[in-house]
Parts: sequence; structure tokens; C-alpha cells
Amino acid sequence: MLNLENLQQVADGDKALLEELLSTFFQSTREDILNLKAAVNNQQAALIVSFAHRIKGGAAIVGADQLASLAGDLEHSGQQAEPERYERLFFELQDSFKSIEALYPNL
Repeated sequence: MLNLENLQQVADGDKALLEELLSTFFQSTREDILNLKAAVNNQQAALIVSFAHRIKGGAAIVGADQLASLAGDLEHSGQQAEPERYERLFFELQDSFKSIEALYPNL
């Protein structure tokens, strides 16, 4: 689910730093998903684009390719004003994140 190769290079073997980076990713993504949910519920395309973009970037950094792809799809849907896709893509994104979270229960 996560390809940590990039983060491991950044952390240069420092396990504490690696855990701190992952913890920061999880915390910020949790917050972004809460905000994204509200934006989806209210069909606020500009906010959907913004939060999906943030999630996409964080996911790419930690090697969560599926999450990054789903966030990119949702970002694109917001840019194209495709409200019929928002909810489905949001739930797929949320499920993907929950699967990743389950692998790191202590973060």
C-alpha cells in the first residue's frame, strides 16, 4: 500500500524521523479528508479541488500510489464540475486511506 523507498531516502536510515514523517502524513490527511467530506457534501468544487490536491501531494510523497490516483481523479472531477462523481470518488479515496491506516495502527 505504501512504497516507503522515497521516505526512507529522505530519513537516511533514521527510523524516528521516518515515523514522524508518516505520522504527519496521517494526521494531515485525516484533517484533509474531514474537510473534503464537507466540501463533497456541499458540492463545493473549488474546495474539493484544493483538498484533493493536498491529499494527492501527501500521498505521492509517502508512496501511497492508489490514494494519490484517487485524489487526482477527485481533483479533476472538481475542476470539471462533475458533481455526480464527487461522492463515489470520495468514498473510494476514504476507503483507500483507511486501508493504509490499518497497516500503521500506532500512527
